[in-house]
Amino acid sequence: MRLTDFQRKSIKDSVTEELGENANVYLFGSRIDDAKRGGDIDLIVEVSGNVTDIVRKKLKIIGSIQRKIGEQKIDLIITFQNEYNEDDLPLVIKNARREGVLL
Repeated sequence: MRLTDFQRKSIKDSVTEELGENANVYLFGSRIDDAKRGGDIDLIVEVSGNVTDIVRKKLKIIGSIQRKIGEQKIDLIITFQNEYNEDDLPLVIKNARREGVLL
């Protein structure tokens, strides 16, 4: 995984500040492969329960992460646990769950 301990903690803390302790954060994409170079930070966050104003929270999370670790391109998907049944899961979520690393 090509994130430092500080970066992982900063990401998890930023998500927790906005979405609570029960939010699961997964890193996926090129940053999980130590052999690759560069690339944005691809994150998927799964939350349980009802979250209001999700777009504002998403922007706050990205801003908070960038303030803590420096400006980086961050792709953040927020999904709700049990939002989809397994057959209807979007491919990006399937791939993130299968290949991603829980932070």
